Amino acid sequence: MRVAVIGAGFLGSALATGAERRGWDVTVVGRSDPYSLRRRAPSAGALRIVLGSGTDELPPVLRRGVDAVVIAAGGRFPVPSADQPEADAVDTLSLLINVCEAVRTLSPDTRVLFLSSAGGVYAPGAGPGLRAEAHRAEPTSPYGMSRLVGEQYLEFYRRVHGLSCSALRCSNVYGRLLPASRGQGVVSAAFRCALTAEPFRLHGTGEQRRDFLHLDDFARATLDLVSLREALPGTVNIGSGVGYSVVEVVDRVSAVMGRRIPVVQGPSAGTDTGNLVVDASLLRSLIHFEPLRPEAGIELMARGLRPGAAGERP
Repeated sequence: MRVAVIGAGFLGSALATGAERRGWDVTVVGRSDPYSLRRRAPSAGALRIVLGSGTDELPPVLRRGVDAVVIAAGGRFPVPSADQPEADAVDTLSLLINVCEAVRTLSPDTRVLFLSSAGGVYAPGAGPGLRAEAHRAEPTSPYGMSRLVGEQYLEFYRRVHGLSCSALRCSNVYGRLLPASRGQGVVSAAFRCALTAEPFRLHGTGEQRRDFLHLDDFARATLDLVSLREALPGTVNIGSGVGYSVVEVVDRVSAVMGRRIPVVQGPSAGTDTGNLVVDASLLRSLIHFEPLRPEAGIELMARGLRPGAAGERP
């Protein structure tokens, strides 16, 4: 397989290294050369890094021949997007449209996958019900709005131009410490508090349940979808289908790290209440998928944070 990954951040770098380990030919287009890609283990595949935003760098990659393009970049994160809604929309949609236009004109048989957000597109609910792909989309942030509009652009390119486009609605992916400035990542925030002894700021009651998916499982599921020969649905949830509360996350991290995490009450917003767990039935109908439960995934992340430990599943 020959794939191009636009974005070398948390998700993009995981996809790139996972694809390389499968023996694939991978081109990563990113604004920087991340440390995680420089320190990867030798593998049977080939990985090259092209510095840039993706708009200008993708056409030469497509001309060399690519089976799939995965868009893992664009826009802000949920909290920063609230202060810069216009910039978030421009960054996300301009990249997505430029990628689709490049594929349409240069390599129309290339598959396009866009990493959308289940937490951004769906709204939390009071009940325990799962969010399937047909569930009503109700974004509660500019970040979620730009993802939903991006999905609609993909559907436009599917319907009008016949491109093979799919949006992957990813749940709460964890597995590595994330910058606090991103304003997301409950598991990462809990680990950071365990390491620094800073208090964990709890928004809402902490009983709200979310769908947490380990980074290894996210990468495996996404790459399995990329490798399928048959056409993919326009939208696929990428999640565990298991709900886990914020309080349970903090307690589990505290247990595996052997350190008490102090908790303080922070301001609450509408998105801090209710439950949001995805229905992964469609995903499981397409690929074999048995993700780690949060208890095991949090333990795996803890092992990865210890000096000299890889913490990676075989």
